[in-house]
Amino acid sequence: MSSMPPAHRKTTTERGYGWQWQKLRRVILAQEPLCRFCKQAGKIVQADEVDHIDGDSFNDERENLRPLCRPCHLKRTARDQAFGKHQWRPEWLRPSAIPLVIVCGAPASGKSSYVKEHAGPADLVIDLDVIASSLSGQSLHGWDRAKWLTPAIRARNEMLGDIMRSTSRWPRAWLIVSEARPDNRQWWADTMQPERIIVLETPPALCMARVRADNARPREITFEAIGKWWSAYERREGDEVVRHGT
Repeated sequence: MSSMPPAHRKTTTERGYGWQWQKLRRVILAQEPLCRFCKQAGKIVQADEVDHIDGDSFNDERENLRPLCRPCHLKRTARDQAFGKHQWRPEWLRPSAIPLVIVCGAPASGKSSYVKEHAGPADLVIDLDVIASSLSGQSLHGWDRAKWLTPAIRARNEMLGDIMRSTSRWPRAWLIVSEARPDNRQWWADTMQPERIIVLETPPALCMARVRADNARPREITFEAIGKWWSAYERREGDEVVRHGT
């Protein structure tokens, strides 16, 4: 597993914020130059930053982005550091009472297809995109994140709560998450104690080719998300790595 020396401060490109992100940032600030939080509070303040509403999803779709002034952005970041773990990785979770497999990977890496191929007919599949699509009635990759993300996460967390209790309803559960960072995968390993954590190391070029072939996915945004995933990705001891297209 490779890692950066502690003294090295990653550049914006290394952190996944390359020229495409900077271009998108300028466009959004030109379209909406005022801080959204301040505007909602009746104040007129120029925006300096572009904030991800859903910061863990590697999603640069317009509805997932909002302009903020620097003070509001700093407050939002501090709040998410305290609250975001509860939302995305609930602190009340306990080990799964049934066999659990967690599947991770970049956008278009084939996570859903992998689970569909390997899951049994009676297994429970916990997939945020499927949940949100079902709740919203919108397409698998086209649902409105601003409107449906919170309800979908709540429903997903309820499903995770269900498998904490002994049940004969499902022989096995499968959880699909992106989780590029090894510390986040370690959190799932420690908290839910899955029998396996599988990471699909599908090459970026293959992921992008799949995006080009899928008209339902926004191309440039998903390309950027794939780059961000690989920018953040490191292997973790204990992961089961599956290489597709290598």
